[in-house]
Amino acid sequence: MSKRVNKADLMVFKALQRALADDKIHLCLISSKINTPGSPIYNPWESLLPILCPVLLGLILIWAVGILTGIILMTLGVFLTSNLIRKKLEHRLLERALKTINSDYKSCCELWDFGGVVLVKADDKQRGCISPEGDWKEFVVRYFADLMVEKTEVSPQQEEKNDEKAA
Repeated sequence: MSKRVNKADLMVFKALQRALADDKIHLCLISSKINTPGSPIYNPWESLLPILCPVLLGLILIWAVGILTGIILMTLGVFLTSNLIRKKLEHRLLERALKTINSDYKSCCELWDFGGVVLVKADDKQRGCISPEGDWKEFVVRYFADLMVEKTEVSPQQEEKNDEKAA
């Protein structure tokens, strides 16, 4: 069942894009929710490889060098992976989420409906909207309605013409 997108929804979506671009809204993710199978931005290799590589390397070292050395290096590898590499992977997940939200209205709604996305006002961290329970359109309209209005630049020549017409 495809839902038609109306002009008002597109205006709110454009305002969301502007707010993200102007850094008025921060996008946060609940990694345990968004980085699961079925998510539009889930990459199974990013979940599997950080654990699989140290474990396989540890097993090879257990076989080649010895049990104690293999277990110590496996434990060290898992520790480093969970503390260093995980941060980089979370940053990549955030980049994919931003790209998905900014790509088109349908993708944005699909990601929002999946859950694990949080929109937070940059200037007031107490104001936010959590998916899928919250309504991101209402959040954008409430706090960023000024971004929904198309602002056009008026050149000095056009301003003079408008003043002459008014007089």
